[in-house]
Parts: sequence; structure tokens; C-alpha cells
Amino acid sequence: MGTAVTRAMYLTADGLEREAPLAGIDALEAVQGAPVRIPPSYAGQSNYPGLFWSSTMRAHVVYESRLELSWLWLADFDPDVVGIAAQPLYVVGDDAGRTRTRYPDFLCVMADGRVVVVDVKPEEMLKKPAVRESLDWTARVMQERGWEYLVWMGAPRTTLRNVRLLAAARRSALVGPSLIEAAVEACPPGGAALGHLEQELRRSLPGAARSAIFAALWWHRLGCDLSTPLDSRTWVTHA
Repeated sequence: MGTAVTRAMYLTADGLEREAPLAGIDALEAVQGAPVRIPPSYAGQSNYPGLFWSSTMRAHVVYESRLELSWLWLADFDPDVVGIAAQPLYVVGDDAGRTRTRYPDFLCVMADGRVVVVDVKPEEMLKKPAVRESLDWTARVMQERGWEYLVWMGAPRTTLRNVRLLAAARRSALVGPSLIEAAVEACPPGGAALGHLEQELRRSLPGAARSAIFAALWWHRLGCDLSTPLDSRTWVTHA
């Protein structure tokens, strides 16, 4: 690919290669496509690649590290995110006479139509000049394209723990809409402690009360403070 104009390549869902100036890339098609790069997996490697089942995409999304997995948990939980793609683009362009190539970590399409490109990096990596320069170039070309760009370095452990707990009930095959509705209807207008709400639901949903509440929280029919550990005292309200 030439570098006079920043260009990008992505793969469609059918595996067809699309190449164009970055300004002409179809984000909606790219977010539904296949990864342009599969993270390597080999004995003794220091990172932990794998597959994450996304309730947003109803499919698996690849990740290259535990930090990327943490980002995926939060992105999947975010109701504003309607599309997630990993290793979505190969981007090449000029940076003051130097040819740069990048594989951004993630591409997100938001409910309001915004497109967000995300690179997930440990904070210590940002201290390296070469890494910083590469990310700064990526930020410039994405912003010129009209897309937002974010470097994500992590989130509070408690928030991640809570989201992962709620995720146990995110699959509709396990906790269907009727159970979620039951949890929403059982929650008083002013809210209730999670333990009290669970106790009330056990009368009609023995064995499924907690899953129903967690599913309602995951799908944002109910809400609570996720910055503190979830327990029986957590106050649950209508979202």
C-alpha cells in the first residue's frame, strides 16, 4: 500500500480484503469483519491471548493480553457500545518522512454513530518514546479521519470484579427476558438492597433470583454503584 495518503486494510465477515484511503474506510463493515491479525500463541510467551465471548457481538472476539481482556469486559458491558472488533485494521502512512504501520487493538461503533479506535497499553509502556510517538501518530490520523482515539491503561479492580460477576448472567439462553422483567418489576420505585430484592424474588423464582438481578444489572434495566464490592447491602435502583 502506498503511503502518500494514510491507507488502511480490513477483512470483511466473509474474509474478503478491503483496502482504501483511511478516509474511505467503512467502519460498520470493518467492525463486523474478521481480524486482520491473529495474536500469536506459543509456549513460554509472557502475555495471555485468547477468545472472549461478547454479548454485544454474539460472537467471540480475540484478545492478546489480560489487559485487553479487562477492556473487553467493560466494553461489552457498556450500553453505548454496539460494535466491537479486535485487530480490525492495518494502517500505513507517512509520519514526517517516516513510514508508519499500525494494527490498532480495537474498533468500536457507538449507539450514536461515533467510531472509537482503542489501543490498550500498560502505563509503563507509555514511558517509552518510540511507543509514545507511534500512538501519537495513530491519534492524529484517526482524528483526521473523524474517529475518536483512546489509549486505555486499565480500570479499578473492584469495578472489573463486579462486571465479571454480573457477566455470569449475560447469556439470554441462561437468563431469559422473563426473568429480567421479574427482577425489574420486583424492584421498588425507590430501589432496594440487593439482598432484600433477592429474598423477595425467591418467592417466585426459587434458584434463579440472583441470576435474574445480575442479568437486569448487566443489561442496564437496573443499576447500582459498581465502584464498591457487590454484596447484599448494594443498593439497586431502576436504571
